[in-house]
Amino acid sequence: MKILYVQHDMLQWAAARQWSYTTHLSYVDGLRAQGHEVQVILTSCWLRAAEIVGDRKFDQVWINEVTHSVCMRWSATLPPPLKERDFAWLATLAPVRVGIVMETLRYDEAEYAELPELRIRVARMQAAVLPHVTHFCTVDENDVRTIAELGKEAIWTPCHVPVRFFRASRPQVDRPAIFIGTAYARRVKYGQHPRLESLLEFRPSREHQTQLPAMFDLLNWGLRNELLQGPFQAEATDEFVQTMHTVRASLFECYLNGLGDAMATVNLPSFVKTYAGRVIESMAVGQPVVSWHIPDRSQNARLFHENETILFFANDSPDSLADALERLRREPGLAERIGSQAQANALKHHTTEHRVKQILEWVDNGRRPVYWD
Repeated sequence: MKILYVQHDMLQWAAARQWSYTTHLSYVDGLRAQGHEVQVILTSCWLRAAEIVGDRKFDQVWINEVTHSVCMRWSATLPPPLKERDFAWLATLAPVRVGIVMETLRYDEAEYAELPELRIRVARMQAAVLPHVTHFCTVDENDVRTIAELGKEAIWTPCHVPVRFFRASRPQVDRPAIFIGTAYARRVKYGQHPRLESLLEFRPSREHQTQLPAMFDLLNWGLRNELLQGPFQAEATDEFVQTMHTVRASLFECYLNGLGDAMATVNLPSFVKTYAGRVIESMAVGQPVVSWHIPDRSQNARLFHENETILFFANDSPDSLADALERLRREPGLAERIGSQAQANALKHHTTEHRVKQILEWVDNGRRPVYWD
């Protein structure tokens, strides 16, 4: 098939790093692994979208990430948001349009109070995206129902990792567990709790030790600006997109390398109600994961089995997290066993290649994926 893939992107790595490779251009890897011809448009180059497409038509259009592409405010680090007319144009290019939703759509009042901009997501998506997308993939299982209530089909698609990034490693139980991510308000207590002082490290991602973030910024503010301001150059634009893809993959390699030299990866509470990308990403490198319980998500609870492929801590409790980490350190072989079993499970059920194949089968024949044995 011929597939047009539209990827929401940022202009500076400080903002772009929030979206891991696995939630970003990994879908292109998965589509090409299935033998499909994929044309990529980054929203950072949206001014050239019509020229990139020309008079071509496609079998499918995939848009990732539909909520942020319409909800983000235009700023120095962000391209202009897509409008309803942009999605209407995409609808003229293919009979099937797949929209990928990488965040939870609905929240409770406490979460809206903490982050008021979350309130606009459903309304903006309903106005701009919903009329023009035929199929939705959501990372939050409850959003399948939300989208069905709005009159469209959706499936739940948990996070995934391309096969080429799987590798062997061994947890280091004499080292602290790590958390790599944003330490926003609800997570601060984990960095301040005395029992976790020697058990948990808030670690920066390793790409900051390289020139890759600067390269990402330079490509956007240098080459990208030249491509947007001068006459359209199809070959140069394709080269820019491929270079950005390569840089993104290299940045992800740096991040994965930073998951080693630790007892485990900790998945702290978040706004999005699914396992964050760091869970599957850590499993892909054989690193055990200790995670919060995702509330009221029965399918998510079936993905991994406690004491076999994951450990949990309860009730958003630093003490409960400390108990789990002390157990990993105390019980010989536990960390390595969980890491190894989790990696085998991820390789069977949670590769990008497998996930994309499942999505394509659902679009083709309506068969809903199963993510466990």
